[in-house]
Amino acid sequence: MRHVISIVVEDQSGALARIVELFTSRGYNLESICSGVAEEEDIHRLTLVTSGDDRKIRHIIRLLNNIVYVVKVTLLNPAESISQELMLMKLKINPKIRGQILQLVEAFGGTVIEMNTETVSFQVIGDASKLDGVTKTFREFKIIEMARTGEAAIHK
Repeated sequence: MRHVISIVVEDQSGALARIVELFTSRGYNLESICSGVAEEEDIHRLTLVTSGDDRKIRHIIRLLNNIVYVVKVTLLNPAESISQELMLMKLKINPKIRGQILQLVEAFGGTVIEMNTETVSFQVIGDASKLDGVTKTFREFKIIEMARTGEAAIHK
């Protein structure tokens, strides 16, 4: 089962490395990591997406709470939280398919960032399943480059 964990940490060198090491040393896979400044100065929020049964998740949360830089750990309930991710994609285009690609970008609620005669770069914001759908759709074309931020999540 997929779980989203929000971790508030002190802005200290090595904090992210310790958290990631906790997962990797136990063989737990991290599907997504998003890190950034939080609402207070010198505090960062990490949003981690992982999967596992409830026992495994309870165990990892106990271990996360023992890390010295960790201020708070919250397992986010999907019904009670908001989660979004940003994806940037660059496609190879030609005049024959340009219109089709632009229509698809618009249909997914995307925004064109840069376009020239050979490529188009755009962004799409949404939940992980939406971005998975965007990726699947555009695999029919020539993807030159693609980057996803990882999920950012907060309580509703």
